[in-house]
Amino acid sequence: MSLFRKAGEKFEETKRAIISRDGADFACTSCEKSVTQAYEECPYCGEDAIEPVE
Repeated sequence: MSLFRKAGEKFEETKRAIISRDGADFACTSCEKSVTQAYEECPYCGEDAIEPVE
């Protein structure tokens, strides 16, 4: 596994841990904002990138 891939996975893990602490069930993977429900599009940036927080 390359150094950059490993660093990217660690960053994503840390980001999801921070998002999950604010009580949100979903997050936009584009703008990284937390949302409370599964929208079709992010209410902040408009991207179709809402995913459940693990």
